[in-house]
Amino acid sequence: MESKDVNKGEFKEIPLKIYEPAWGSELASTIVELEKLRVKKLGGPVPPYIFFQLKDIFQLMESLGSARIEGNHTTLAEFVEKIIDQVPKDTKEESIREIFNIERAIKFIEETITEGGIITRAHISELHKIIVDGLTPPPSGEGSRYPGGLRPINVGIQGSSHIPPDMVKVPDYFEELIAFVNADTSPQNDLLVTALSHHRMAWIHPFDNGNGRLIRMFTYALLIKQGFKVHNGRILNPTAIFCMDRNEYYANLALADTGEQEQVLRWCAYVLEGLREEIEKIDRLLDLKYITETILIPSLSYALERKLITEREFSILTALVKSKSMSVKSSDLDVIIGKESPVQRSRILKRLKDKEMLRPVPGKSRVYTIGFINNYLLRGIFYVLEKNGFVPSSLNKKN
Repeated sequence: MESKDVNKGEFKEIPLKIYEPAWGSELASTIVELEKLRVKKLGGPVPPYIFFQLKDIFQLMESLGSARIEGNHTTLAEFVEKIIDQVPKDTKEESIREIFNIERAIKFIEETITEGGIITRAHISELHKIIVDGLTPPPSGEGSRYPGGLRPINVGIQGSSHIPPDMVKVPDYFEELIAFVNADTSPQNDLLVTALSHHRMAWIHPFDNGNGRLIRMFTYALLIKQGFKVHNGRILNPTAIFCMDRNEYYANLALADTGEQEQVLRWCAYVLEGLREEIEKIDRLLDLKYITETILIPSLSYALERKLITEREFSILTALVKSKSMSVKSSDLDVIIGKESPVQRSRILKRLKDKEMLRPVPGKSRVYTIGFINNYLLRGIFYVLEKNGFVPSSLNKKN
């Protein structure tokens, strides 16, 4: 959904308003289910040092998925290898930098947006600057000629019949949208505001380029504003809704472009049903038994089968993730691998730490947990996540 310079076609005015779904409709039922999830007490007890690694993994997927919707050809397998190789996030390889920029945007949102807070024009401007940072402007790249600034040109949208508003009208439409997302509304309408605002931002297309990536980050910010507990233990991956089937995403956006009530509500149903499915699925990762038996131990088996770790390392890491605290001390190795001298134990721990498969538990001296973000274990984690339906298979297909 990236832009191209254009100054032709017919613009169709449509109002920005909330349409109430019929009582008993599937959309109304989905909203009720999402309200239950919004106030749901999140399960556990997955230790925070495991949870935040999982959260980082889903943010990487969010970033990759959002970039691929706009035509980035990097597959998940290719991106994983870049992470393992610890490619710098300011890399000159623009297809990879584009993905890392989105990851930075997610972190910016989590640092600046709070439940019940205000989303300002300055927030969105900064988001756009982050998303296009270091990227070549169009027509040859995915950057912007006006980072953070509303477009001073007219644009069209690749693959869409929608003609965005004239550049002179963009500031007014943009301010109307900001007021809309920050207005007091009944809680049952919060989620409709999210779906409608996603479409409206796409409809305005306020920037010269990078709009698609910006819009999906804007949606993430709205979900945090509406209290989906991202700061208190929930993992969200809203881009998964849209990257499962890019054509379906564009087709549903086009429904809302008509401005007809029935079609607009169909768009809302598409967004909110996808969100409900994603939240229900990812919330399972907050269950200690599930994360241990379904994700981590199979990931270690994957690594052992491919000789990415040794039998001894497998024994240590498996015992670690099976423990209630998911941590290990040097003295615990006696039980795991038999009697060893303190020197030998130190060597074993050092090898695992050098591979970044053991990392210190924050605030605890000489206590370690498993690390699976920047090392070969990441291959197994993504393999198991994909096998269990957490990773869209489209992420491993060339666009």
